[in-house]
Amino acid sequence: MNYLSFVLRQKRILTFGFSFTFFSSFGQTFLISLFVPYFLQDFNLTNAEFGSLYSVATLGSAAILPYLGRLIDHLPLKQYGMYVAIGLLVASITLALSWHVALLFVALLLLRLSGQGLSSHTAQTAMARYFIQERGKALSISSLGYPMGEGVFPLIVAGMLSLLSWRMTWAAFALVIALLFIPFIQLVLNESHTSRLDELKSGDTDSGDSRKFYQRILSDSHFWLLVPAVLLPAFWATALFLYQISIAEQLGWTSGLLATAFVAFAGTRIVSSLGVGPLIDRWSAHTLFPFYLLPFGAGLVVAWFHPGSWSAFLYMGLLGVTMGMGSNIKSALWAELYGEEVIGTVRSLFSALMVFSTALSPFMIGWLLDHDVAMTTILTGAIGSILLATILAFMAFKYE
Repeated sequence: MNYLSFVLRQKRILTFGFSFTFFSSFGQTFLISLFVPYFLQDFNLTNAEFGSLYSVATLGSAAILPYLGRLIDHLPLKQYGMYVAIGLLVASITLALSWHVALLFVALLLLRLSGQGLSSHTAQTAMARYFIQERGKALSISSLGYPMGEGVFPLIVAGMLSLLSWRMTWAAFALVIALLFIPFIQLVLNESHTSRLDELKSGDTDSGDSRKFYQRILSDSHFWLLVPAVLLPAFWATALFLYQISIAEQLGWTSGLLATAFVAFAGTRIVSSLGVGPLIDRWSAHTLFPFYLLPFGAGLVVAWFHPGSWSAFLYMGLLGVTMGMGSNIKSALWAELYGEEVIGTVRSLFSALMVFSTALSPFMIGWLLDHDVAMTTILTGAIGSILLATILAFMAFKYE
């Protein structure tokens, strides 16, 4: 696959992308969830109250994302990256200094926007725009920041919380962003990278009218056929991971077993992310896209049958395959369908929809569980939706 020679040749721009996916961890649910017990205690919140606060913050970031995300098509990448990193810095400082629940909400909104939303958006847009022949491999390398963050940060947070308060921990995160991440952005890209990327940025989108451009996307039949397949993996994964204890109890697994099975999720996510890159370069993203949901659906089927403890690892591993392939295939797909020069605008729209869906799924699945709907029934609905989304994705490219 010549990954090593590719990384050595393009190490600066690839490291730029990797750094943004890695530091997006500050705004991801897996890291914020580690501080929830402290938020509940210090702000006198119930689980339901914090859940509502978090969902509203996530929805708010989804609403803002299309407006800020499309700016990457108009601004120099280094400048845009600096703005995103500064947003992450402000969010961390706000959380460290928050003394009222209103400030907690503002901090969560900024973390979700600059971390989960814009940091991921910056990395994937830069890779999809800069690389054409080796776009798949570039997206695969930059996406490794996600599982690396998932593996490293929980250990770091556990160690820091044993020595420091949660506020001091976030103050330390702010220092890392200010002293390491922001200077790194300034140094990593050389003149050849910035000129190549800035040549591809769009000064105007459909004569400067982004509203018309969004209307063009929304009138495209591809959009409506692809949306279910784009949104459903994150939708179901968010809910299934959030309620994993209920899943374990109903399916006969222990919560410890399911937590251990996350190793399979992380491992297959890394392998599939690296493996799909050369496949994108060889066969194109729109050829692969209709197939990427199949491992996710197979994992849900395994969970539905749950024949034994080993099935928890197979279930999580298959989900990891789809999550690893998904971000790379989708980022490459937008460049193929709409062009590199406006990929930031397109990605910001789909990213906003994805964030919106992940905010809704906990409400829906939580309501079903509260009304004693069996997990096998929920899984049946999930399998059916994945099957329907796969059929629609095949229809989207039927005549291509």
